[in-house]
Amino acid sequence: MKSRLFKHIYSTTLVTSLLTGGAHLALAAPLVATAEQTDVSPLSLDFAVEQALKNSLDLELLRLDLDITKYETSSTLREKAEIKKADIMTLADAKKKFEDSAKAIKEVVVDEVALNTQKNTLQLQVQKAFFEVQSLEAKIKAQKKSLQRQYWLDSQETEAHKNLSALEASYKQALAKLNDLLNEKADRQWKVIATDLTQHELLSLEQLQAKAYEKRPEMIKAQAEIDFAQVRIDYTAEYSALSTLKGTVAKNEHKKAELQKQKTQKKVGQEVSDNYAKVLATKKALEESTAKKETALERYQATIDQYRLGKASLKELMEDEANLFDSETKAIESVYQYNLTATTLNQSTGY
Repeated sequence: MKSRLFKHIYSTTLVTSLLTGGAHLALAAPLVATAEQTDVSPLSLDFAVEQALKNSLDLELLRLDLDITKYETSSTLREKAEIKKADIMTLADAKKKFEDSAKAIKEVVVDEVALNTQKNTLQLQVQKAFFEVQSLEAKIKAQKKSLQRQYWLDSQETEAHKNLSALEASYKQALAKLNDLLNEKADRQWKVIATDLTQHELLSLEQLQAKAYEKRPEMIKAQAEIDFAQVRIDYTAEYSALSTLKGTVAKNEHKKAELQKQKTQKKVGQEVSDNYAKVLATKKALEESTAKKETALERYQATIDQYRLGKASLKELMEDEANLFDSETKAIESVYQYNLTATTLNQSTGY
């Protein structure tokens, strides 16, 4: 029967897989070179994230670090497993077996946290870049549609045309930024598949916070520190006494780890709460801008009907078209802002 000292060291599937060799320790496959583009490929948000995660050199380095740590930890655990309980006579002997094993396991968790933190960061960057491209595409389309409505224009040098040129320039910059994250050529074109996060269900704040407490990398790391400190308490209690100096230090280290987790949890909870409030605010703004756009469209359609009957002036038509375009642009921007806040909220829960 295993000693209770093994409770914190060998109770996880991580340790079991390391000892049995079942963990995936193979190095990641080499990056595949991008083939020459022969057509405009579709690009969804999920595919963009997948490509970025697969092609990131920074992530590849962290994956290699994690694999190396897993190999080293597996070796350490096998070595320490050979130390028989009957051979442990002193606190120093116990430390060599139990603390060294626990430290090796914690190092795996730390490297996993580093990898997942970078993945979360990259995923957020890709999503923001994707939504920027999507938004600019929509604004360009709206500007072109507005120009088609303005049949009275007889020049290619109007403010509307200049605005269109500026939007197209911004689009190229945004596309280059997205392609850089995907490790693609800066000018690669995509058929962007629009994503509307407004259609996704928004969980309650409590549900999102609970998810963050479980999945945020820093929360996982904080728990690993507690588990490591608990191992020191356990072997000190069994082979010495918690009333000794070393026992007191072990208890204090455990208390520090618990307090640090509480501090981290408070920070994470507040971050999720702040992001949740931003989502609610942008959702309200989106609803308002959508309603204004619908009202502006109805007014424009009524005015153009009246204009064709000679009951409305060209000035009135021009004003209502300008109001319609302005409301369309603001609605597009509202969708963009909602997508950003919703994405940031998701990232703050650890994905």
